[in-house]
Amino acid sequence: MVIRQKCLLACAYLAITALCSYADPFLKTSGNDIRDNRGHGDAVSLRGVNIGGWLILEGWVCPMDSSGLPDNWSVLDTLTRRFGKETGRSLIDSYEDAWISETDLDNIAALGMNVIRLPFWYRNLQEEDGTWRNDAFKRIDWLVEKAWKRGIYTIIDFHGVPGGQREGESTGQVRNKKENGIEPDFWNNETNISRTVEIWTHIARRYRDNPAVAAYDLINEPMGAPSRDALWAVYDRLYRAIRAVDPEHMISVEACWSGIVDGKHVGWCWDILPPPGKFGWTNVLYQLHSYEWDWNNPEKQKWSIDNLVADWKAHRDWNVPCFIGEFNVMAAEESWKYAVDRFSANNMSWAVWTYKSTHGDNQDSWGVYNPLRPWPDKPNIRKDSAEDIKTKWSKWNTSAFAINPMLKRSLAVHPAAKNK
Repeated sequence: MVIRQKCLLACAYLAITALCSYADPFLKTSGNDIRDNRGHGDAVSLRGVNIGGWLILEGWVCPMDSSGLPDNWSVLDTLTRRFGKETGRSLIDSYEDAWISETDLDNIAALGMNVIRLPFWYRNLQEEDGTWRNDAFKRIDWLVEKAWKRGIYTIIDFHGVPGGQREGESTGQVRNKKENGIEPDFWNNETNISRTVEIWTHIARRYRDNPAVAAYDLINEPMGAPSRDALWAVYDRLYRAIRAVDPEHMISVEACWSGIVDGKHVGWCWDILPPPGKFGWTNVLYQLHSYEWDWNNPEKQKWSIDNLVADWKAHRDWNVPCFIGEFNVMAAEESWKYAVDRFSANNMSWAVWTYKSTHGDNQDSWGVYNPLRPWPDKPNIRKDSAEDIKTKWSKWNTSAFAINPMLKRSLAVHPAAKNK
């Protein structure tokens, strides 16, 4: 009887231990940490990459076009006018199939990374007139599912909102009055703000119970906001729209803006954002981007990193985790090691910009993976036949790229792991 009782107690202990050791992978914030088990488990450092140039084409980072078209909007417009909507869409599909495949996700996992920041723009989900595409969530669903099978979270990043939150091709359409007479038309346009609210509501409803999604990144680099107050007002509106349908996921709010506040110039720092209690925000992840443009000056790169770390330390009493959502420290390997060491040692999650890039050759640091010589041809969207465009885009798959040795050494030595 005693032996039987001991066996039953042992079995009960093992069962309880197994239950206690199980951690819900759903991430939430807890003070300055990101933790699994909905904020009650182990601290998790997010370490990964952006997938630039996939769902939103930027000619400097991907093989968008060789004829001089300025942006993704122009590519879509030209393909549709030349070949019709259906064929134009199928050509974009051929590009997207080639640019990111499961092999690329294997590469990211092999580096020990546990997060992908996924940039998208409104035209991935809606037509220009605001009607929803039948295949709106095809690519985002695929990435979230396939990355999760490899233990990789996804941060969904609204990179280009209707009307454009800033000038530049990163929003999907160049909006520069001097270049093309078009200006950003988001911040003072209720129709475009409402569309953005609608899109986030759909996204949040779709992924509300999905642990594979780490966070919703409200607006990428909202540099066109007319004031900090205007930025805060839109952030709060989007935050509340998401919370109405998804009370659980982290919401990432970016400090990537500069302007005059109380008579002083401030830029790209924590004080761009409000203390979360000002608006009653909870479970938020504050995000900064880091680019020091003095390419070959390691000391300047380190100085910039040190300023980011100091800014984060000065705001820890806000009890909000820090995410460096984009960063690149350019050419010097010592700068890369310094940045990754400093971010990781100070509990700052990070994602490199970007996974693949056509900016330069093997040693160019814009891509963790860079194209091999000889490069495949870029299509001429204005003149090539539909078949030629498809053939050229399809050759820009993973086999045309190789990992940057410098970044492999700098990034792979920091495997993504729970902080014990």
